[in-house]
Amino acid sequence: MDLAALIEKLSADPVATYKSTLTTFHLVGLVLGLGAATLLDLIIVRFLIKNKVTNEYCHVIEFSSKVVTIGLTILWLTGLGFLIHYALFDPIKLTNEKVWAKIAIVGVLTLNGMFIHRTVLPFVRSRIGNALFDGLLPRQRSVLFASGAISATSWYVPLVLGSLPQLNFSPALPILVAYGLLLTVAIAATHGLARVVLPRFSTVTIPLDEYETLVNQASTVPMPSFVTFPPFGNDGTLIADFRRRA
Repeated sequence: MDLAALIEKLSADPVATYKSTLTTFHLVGLVLGLGAATLLDLIIVRFLIKNKVTNEYCHVIEFSSKVVTIGLTILWLTGLGFLIHYALFDPIKLTNEKVWAKIAIVGVLTLNGMFIHRTVLPFVRSRIGNALFDGLLPRQRSVLFASGAISATSWYVPLVLGSLPQLNFSPALPILVAYGLLLTVAIAATHGLARVVLPRFSTVTIPLDEYETLVNQASTVPMPSFVTFPPFGNDGTLIADFRRRA
């Protein structure tokens, strides 16, 4: 088949060609985003095992994050294209609540991605040469683990939903409830892994002058907004968490 015949065959049904093109680019966006997001999660797991941040790892993380953003952008553009296609040529598909559930999940994924770009990535960059989780309070580590769990879950769930046509026209609420339960399990699992792999913390008290010295040293290192210093005790001393090998 020569090129002219191929073009003629594709142009014979422009609506079908348009939908096929959307499907192709939608899959490309999913592959890019899912692959890069999975790589980022694996790197975080490596930090748990060999928890020292290097400049090379930062470059990989930043590049992978850009790939995730590209994939997510493609998903939104092609998703909008599908909605336009349904509105013009297949309006019954707009009543498929699974479609709207997927859009809601991708919305969560987008918000989480914005948080990672604005908060987590600058924090990782500031930890070059040090352990990623060294000195963080449990609440602060929880934020990092939760963002990774949300990212992984929110990429794989749309993939599963797209591969299950038997869920077409199912109510959106049960799908979103199941998604919420999966998020809960994923976040709990990451915290469980961290408790096993990361050293345990013990609470100790240090004098005020020693704390002020630590604060002055830490003030030269950029930290994300969710990193805060712990409070003082009633006697003027500081209640702080220090790492102790279990």
